[in-house]
Amino acid sequence: MPRAQEVVQEVLALLEPMVAPDGGSIRLAEFAPEQSRLTVDYSRGHNDACSTCVLDGDSLKAFIEEGLQTRGIELSEVTVREPS
Repeated sequence: MPRAQEVVQEVLALLEPMVAPDGGSIRLAEFAPEQSRLTVDYSRGHNDACSTCVLDGDSLKAFIEEGLQTRGIELSEVTVREPS
């Protein structure tokens, strides 16, 4: 499923500018199209002036799912891992 891999990379690249200004980063950890599963590592940034401006993991997951769906990729499991 090379196209699906490309679409996943495209969606993550589109979301990177949303988290980068606050020092956050998104990294593809695992994409298993045969299991319909995607895992992303997310390092949340920090913004002293606006703590609610920093994207939380649940919101990032929703953006990823929406971005994939609008491009024709439906996954049964999208996981956003954040370091504890």
